[in-house]
Amino acid sequence: MATVNCGILDGFMGKVGTVVGSFWKGIPVMRAYTRNRHDARTESQLMLRKRFAALSELSSGFYQATLVGMHKVAVERSLTEGNVFMEVNFDKVSATGTGTLNVDYTGLKVALGRLTGVHFDVPQFDTPQQVKVDFSANTECVGTHADDEVYVFVYCPDAKCGVLSEAVKRSEETATVRVPSYWNGMKVHVWGFAVGAKVNERPFEPSESSYIGSGNIG
Repeated sequence: MATVNCGILDGFMGKVGTVVGSFWKGIPVMRAYTRNRHDARTESQLMLRKRFAALSELSSGFYQATLVGMHKVAVERSLTEGNVFMEVNFDKVSATGTGTLNVDYTGLKVALGRLTGVHFDVPQFDTPQQVKVDFSANTECVGTHADDEVYVFVYCPDAKCGVLSEAVKRSEETATVRVPSYWNGMKVHVWGFAVGAKVNERPFEPSESSYIGSGNIG
């Protein structure tokens, strides 16, 4: 708020709209108002922003998987699946001395839970535009069921997006993901996880995801 001493045509002190009034050597002057900016630009702070940006981009690419694998945790914590993904995987994005960002894909999690998962074999890339993964059901473990759903997720860093398989039953012991044709020749990373059998259309506990491996789409 400005203070006017002798009418509206007099000099004034303080902020009025986009200008600030003051006196310099007894002369009334005014200048443009500039907002103080606390836009820190130290190297470490800029790198932190880059890490958040990279995680946000990854979160978008992993959306199909986290919508299933992290939904239960997100609901329990009143967060979005994307926010859970970024929080859990924050330390999987690091920076080199030159400022280049690296992603530890082998450590990324796309699903969280206490259900016993399946044992995934190495991914197979023999069929063009497909990734096939065989797995052992582990139905002998407590809390598992032959009708539990198993998912495989394939992510392509060059395309910056991923594809989630259709759910298959634990007892089927194989899952296949069909990927876009433009991924041909590109490297992909593969994860898998299980979700407990549904009762009244509400899924039980997911398993923690497993990194299965990587390869190139033929």
